[in-house]
Amino acid sequence: MQNILVLEDQPAVREVISEVLEGIEVSVSVGKADSLKEAREMLVSRHWDCLVTDLSLGDGHSLELIAELRNASNTIPVILVSGFLSASRLEEAGALNVKHVLAKPFDPEMLLECLRNVLISEEAADELKSAVKRKTHTAGRLLPEMFEMDRKLGLLYRMFDEMPKHSDVSRVCGSALELAMEMIYAHRGYLALFERNQEKLVIVADKNLSQQGMVSSCELRETPFHNLIHAGEECLEISSANGMAAACWPGIEAEQYVAIPVSLQGVHMGVLCLIDRTNQSVLRTEEKHLLGLLVKKLDTLLDNRAVHAALAESMRETLIALVRSLEARDRYTKDHSSRVSQLSVLITREMGVDAEMAQLIQTGGLLHDIGKVGIADQVLLKPGRYTDQEYAIMKAHPSIGDAILKNMDTLVRERLIVRHHHERWDGKGYPDRLGEKDIPFEARVVCVADAIDAMTTHRVYRMARPLSFCLEQLKQNSGMQFDPEVIKAAVSVIKRGVVQTQAKTGEYAHEGLMPMMTFSDIAAEIPVDLGAYDGG
Repeated sequence: MQNILVLEDQPAVREVISEVLEGIEVSVSVGKADSLKEAREMLVSRHWDCLVTDLSLGDGHSLELIAELRNASNTIPVILVSGFLSASRLEEAGALNVKHVLAKPFDPEMLLECLRNVLISEEAADELKSAVKRKTHTAGRLLPEMFEMDRKLGLLYRMFDEMPKHSDVSRVCGSALELAMEMIYAHRGYLALFERNQEKLVIVADKNLSQQGMVSSCELRETPFHNLIHAGEECLEISSANGMAAACWPGIEAEQYVAIPVSLQGVHMGVLCLIDRTNQSVLRTEEKHLLGLLVKKLDTLLDNRAVHAALAESMRETLIALVRSLEARDRYTKDHSSRVSQLSVLITREMGVDAEMAQLIQTGGLLHDIGKVGIADQVLLKPGRYTDQEYAIMKAHPSIGDAILKNMDTLVRERLIVRHHHERWDGKGYPDRLGEKDIPFEARVVCVADAIDAMTTHRVYRMARPLSFCLEQLKQNSGMQFDPEVIKAAVSVIKRGVVQTQAKTGEYAHEGLMPMMTFSDIAAEIPVDLGAYDGG
């Protein structure tokens, strides 16, 4: 008896596949699972000789499960089926030693051939082929149609459930492009939005396009899409009968492509171009309906996100203005957050961090001290050393800042900086006493930048220190207060000469500052946190 597990989340398709598999010429027992969770439980409960699985399940992709099996040294043969198999998915399946990959819809006999290859030796299979007359099941005849229905349901589910989950425009557009390609079996494509004031198209999402010779933006007149944007045409289909390629974008040529307009509030504001379809015939009515539904959903999502982004930017600027006004009350901390933000970006660039993370850290640096709005002026603006009680009050500002940003869903990651920029690598910081890499990376960067600015600027009770002092203290506290990798980058930035200290300029030196203090004096002011002796 051979045990086969079928993993498929559509009940009708699951039953049909199971019935087809039972038509093989050897004795089999078919188990059925409708989710990755259920499959995981069944795979550990008994021995299985083969796993037949759909690619996309309601709770994830089956490639995740297969990877888990391979990591656990489970070599169960796998037959993978999918409605759309991209080159990257095929490559991933090959790396996981998937035995067979079938594209939906497929003939039931193809599935049986794959199963024979897994369960029966080649010689025995040949003998069975000649000796046994195959059964023809009604369900087997229906399988391709059911697969197609399953595929469309899956596309609709992703359109109405997955697409809205993306928070920014580029990811919404990328998700829409992938769905559109799957709808009409296209192998390449891009989505470009129209800048009406400049008559330009800008690519915001692309898939499987060669970057060589391709430009990310161009004038509308350089494309064949003028009528889609300005004349209200609803579809452009190009198919070369003589095999000659035509340009669908500067640097991109194709023998066949389909283009449809993308709208915003009913006005055509972009183009969705789908290239190299598997079936190069004219779009069917149902395909047009699916694409039409997709661009309508995209219209709604882009409109909502445009409003959301505008509100988020307005709120961000308001919060930054609040911090600046807060700091402006004390000339010694004026522009502190701006300097911390700029220095944090320099450190991240030194570490090779991507642009998205750098932008996040830049904003987080600007907002890191916003919680000080909740600290009383007699503490915040005190011109001298804090008492233990005052220091305890000051230490509340990261938690206060976190509470301010708590309900702002566009600043979720920036909140981590605000809350954790006074944590320490050795776990002795506040407010949560996190240690090492439990502290968010972005907070570790701002922590170092905050300390550098504190050491290199004047305060009413002490003068700024030279960069040599700053370097010495950063190195000494590496691995205790600070992340060693961030310190390496910060030291490199300082040695390049891009960080200035007020000790060098003598700024404010004539206005009654206290004499230059030693580091032991400074550290004694706030014993646990080098970067906090300025109240920060």
